[in-house]
Amino acid sequence: MRIRHDLVFISSVLFTIALACFIPFAWWNVLSGYHNTQGLDVWERTALQLFSDVGELTLALVFIGLIVTWTGYLNKLRWAWFVMFILVSGLTFQTDILPFVLRPKLLLDAPELFVDAWKGEPIAARGLLEGFLIFSLMVIALFLPVRSFFSRRTGPAMGSHL
Repeated sequence: MRIRHDLVFISSVLFTIALACFIPFAWWNVLSGYHNTQGLDVWERTALQLFSDVGELTLALVFIGLIVTWTGYLNKLRWAWFVMFILVSGLTFQTDILPFVLRPKLLLDAPELFVDAWKGEPIAARGLLEGFLIFSLMVIALFLPVRSFFSRRTGPAMGSHL
């Protein structure tokens, strides 16, 4: 078995790691909708059901991302790069970076946020930093092999055959 060392393969491995980081949280959200809801009011039951729906959607997007990464992305098809771009901008930006944008106070308290996340004290600090790291990893994985997808070349690997 020959191991590939090109940038697209490295990018695919980075995407796989980043997408795998979403699975435990998504699975936990899916299972939250199946807990015993007796004794909960209608709003709590609705919130648990919405968490479950979001978890199912996230798992579906993760599996789509993994399939696209290991089929089209490795073959350097342009449509696969665009699918991964949409996945990075839609899934990870919305869930991981938007909280930083909507609450600018978090950016001002960044040193305290790093210290709190390192100590593991408030779970929100750790979650925000993990999300930021996952987003950063996916952006690196997206733009690392951009030349491989958009350079001038001929032949069937160009991706024009859909």
